[in-house]
Amino acid sequence: MKDYLIQVDVLEAVQDFYPGLSVEDATQIADSIITKWDYTQMYNSIADDITWYADAHDIDLEGKDGVGEDSDNIYVLNPPPSRLFP
Repeated sequence: MKDYLIQVDVLEAVQDFYPGLSVEDATQIADSIITKWDYTQMYNSIADDITWYADAHDIDLEGKDGVGEDSDNIYVLNPPPSRLFP
């Protein structure tokens, strides 16, 4: 089965971008990155890609997001006399 996991070795990435850093400096930077990482941008990118590729493959996503829409269940029974309820 195909693996659908994306992994990045942050320390290796830091060392790839700045090979002149000492191991201690690269480790300190990598540790700060993973400690403060915000996944929002990554998830937003994946969400955009899902929409784009679904469209490219002619896949309908409507109603498949697992979020149900509640029907309008607001009813007015025996409204009081008012200008709002003629």
